[in-house]
Amino acid sequence: MEIQGFKVIRTIGRGGMGTVYLATQQSLARAVVLKTMTAGEEGTAREEFIERFLNEARIVASLRHPHIVTIFDIGNDDGVLYISMEYLEGGDLRDKIRDGMPPEEALEVLEKVGEALALAHSEGIIHRDVKPANILYREDGTPLLSDFGIAKRLKFDAELTSTGTILGSPVYMSPEQAEGMQVDGRTDIYSLGVIFYEMLMGSRPYEGDSAVKIIMQHLQAPLPKFPKRFASYQDLLDRMMAKDRQQRFADAAELVSYVQQLRAELGMGSDSEHGSASASHKTGVAGLQRKHVLWGALAGIFLMASGALSLYVYLEITRVPSFSYVSRSSVPVHRPVAVARPAASPNTAGGMNGSGADVRPEEAIKALEWLAKTSFEKDNLTTPPADNAHYYYSRLLALDPGNILAKQGFSTIAERYVILAEKAFSARNYIKARSYITLGLQVEPSNKGLVALRSFIENREKTLLERFIGFFLAG
Repeated sequence: MEIQGFKVIRTIGRGGMGTVYLATQQSLARAVVLKTMTAGEEGTAREEFIERFLNEARIVASLRHPHIVTIFDIGNDDGVLYISMEYLEGGDLRDKIRDGMPPEEALEVLEKVGEALALAHSEGIIHRDVKPANILYREDGTPLLSDFGIAKRLKFDAELTSTGTILGSPVYMSPEQAEGMQVDGRTDIYSLGVIFYEMLMGSRPYEGDSAVKIIMQHLQAPLPKFPKRFASYQDLLDRMMAKDRQQRFADAAELVSYVQQLRAELGMGSDSEHGSASASHKTGVAGLQRKHVLWGALAGIFLMASGALSLYVYLEITRVPSFSYVSRSSVPVHRPVAVARPAASPNTAGGMNGSGADVRPEEAIKALEWLAKTSFEKDNLTTPPADNAHYYYSRLLALDPGNILAKQGFSTIAERYVILAEKAFSARNYIKARSYITLGLQVEPSNKGLVALRSFIENREKTLLERFIGFFLAG
């Protein structure tokens, strides 16, 4: 990769938005990170992709904060769009979590990243993909929030993402984001709450062997509970990860204030750039102190019941809504099949009742539509098993036999295999071309493009064989 004014050193990573390089900005002889856009097909989809890429640069460049990564430049070099930004040598939050984090360090991350989000939210900007990989560190240990690639300006870029579209990482996704609803700053607070749990526990609050199972838990599983040693932080977690966003902190500024109070109350201190606590801050600290004294007095009363309660919480947290999966052993596998659906209780609130979490079909459908679309965009057409576009479209038809998106999806997958087969054939990789044709015909046996391409290759091979035999017979 060559970009005028920069010397590319190595590739750092690849993702949905393109490729990331470590480079040297030659004019200033400084190390930078270059994010370049992956070239795509011409048309509306490419234009939207370009707009989202440029959106990241405009958003981050407009935010000046000590805990937000700095953008140096944005440009277009011979058709290659790029963003030049600060290079951070300290790794990311994933490394810290793997090494184990004490509570005081986790609270510091909440405070610093919360301050960054407070500024973004005050400018009408939502990040929508807050996760450990997007919290980076300078060499001196300062955390910074990065990667606003799918951030959204509440008032100015509504045309980029319509209501009903899910963006973000399923593991850290708020319930309203998973449902494709309109989001506000509280969706970032929820994601930060998931990270807070992970920082203290070393594992995520909701686990599953597929993205859809994790999404369903965000929607309907009980709130995660800390063990006794982290009981002081349960109220903070509850107010960050409440299913109903009305019960979360009203905004990131309120979250930061609470964290500062808690750190002071626990004797951890705070090195926030915003100065000392106000009178109302001190009053809040005193309130927290009284709350903990009260809980201490009641601890003995609840000691006998703690074992049973912990068992109940564990069972509720680990409960995963069950699905009847469509078998992939038959061809084609996208026949509508009967799927058992949980009976809804008239007394449920948001699909919950005393016996556990009910999966609402409309929620599952929305999640599956997003998963199918995302898998297709990654070219995960029929692999890996149980996590590909074909599989998710099959699940969609199982839940909703009349789903138009699913019915069109199979044809779209087959057409994609036509393109892949043609490219492989042009590169003289005939074995790969035939495998693409076979896979595509398993999805849509009547696809004209695949049938014609198969016939062309078979006739070509037959002609070559006849010529080969004729050559020897003539000799």
